[in-house]
Amino acid sequence: MLRAKRRSTGVIASAIIALCATAAYGTTIQDLIRIKGHERNVLTGMGIVIGLDGTGDDSKKSLVSARPYAQLLKNLGNSVMSLEELAKADAFAIVAVTMEIPATGVREGDRLDVYVETLFNAQSLAGGRLVMSPLRLPLPDSPDLITMAVATGTVVIEGVNPRSGVVRGGGQMLQDIRTDPVTAAGTLGLVIRDQYAGYPMATTLAGAINEEFALDGYADVAVAEDAKNVKVLLPLNERGQPANFITTLLTIHIDPSLIQTEARIVINEKQGIILVTGNVEISPVGIAHRGLSITSITPAPVATPQQPIYMERRYIALDTTQQPTRTSTKLLDLLSALDQLKVPVEDQIAIIYEMQKTGALHARIVTR
Repeated sequence: MLRAKRRSTGVIASAIIALCATAAYGTTIQDLIRIKGHERNVLTGMGIVIGLDGTGDDSKKSLVSARPYAQLLKNLGNSVMSLEELAKADAFAIVAVTMEIPATGVREGDRLDVYVETLFNAQSLAGGRLVMSPLRLPLPDSPDLITMAVATGTVVIEGVNPRSGVVRGGGQMLQDIRTDPVTAAGTLGLVIRDQYAGYPMATTLAGAINEEFALDGYADVAVAEDAKNVKVLLPLNERGQPANFITTLLTIHIDPSLIQTEARIVINEKQGIILVTGNVEISPVGIAHRGLSITSITPAPVATPQQPIYMERRYIALDTTQQPTRTSTKLLDLLSALDQLKVPVEDQIAIIYEMQKTGALHARIVTR
């Protein structure tokens, strides 16, 4: 019997302990992994948005867009003799419809947001309404392909692109999509998220899991398969109803100091953002930058609150003697120094790339 079941006693004491523990522990296994089998699924379809104010598809320029609209009119009992009859129609748009299924699955009747995007030359979907559209798995068309959901509703434009939008709660499930992460062999796969993946993290998680369940009499239930995957073998008496075991597993606390990831710099040049992990180090290096200047006055004036001394430098000292390794310093220190010298972010990014070329930067750069 797992400790998760035994914790049902002593509710008041457990609540007090939980309040105290929250401050001490902030990271659990569920924050670092996803469960194999809980993957993202997408349903797709083609739909028609109607009610557009002259911003829909131009049938004269693309008669192929009129074919689905002609079929819609036929279904409504108003068939057209030829596509040329729709040459002046501009109140409709043929759209691609997509709906993302949560990784934990859905049940029949659940409603989700659906997204629509123009397929032809419509200028805007603003004010339009999506006609009832069937959604299926994104596979080649086949008469055996089951309709798993339907979508309809008013299109809301998000962002600056009027050719795409969302229908809030417009998709309704017709089928269950349920996930069972436990395999026939009784194993559960934990996939470490990309930003944490590595052999140190895989072995840390496996060790934490084994230590937790050893107290319940289960030895060596977890093994690190590689840098990204940890396999957990469920005890025989837990496989019929694995929810309690998985709950205990996912809520195992991990000391943040044990989360060992590679030194990493994330750069978003478009937004001018630099993110640096605390373990990024640089070797001794000299950096010169254009546009910086030294301003001095001779003889030096006496500083007063009304007239403080203003100095500009083209360098700032980075002391490596107080670092854990005397031959390196933190990139955070360099960025702080560059910021003091008012070096623009785009130039800081350029300096980082140049340092990587010299081998002075000991980190992996991830660009966005």
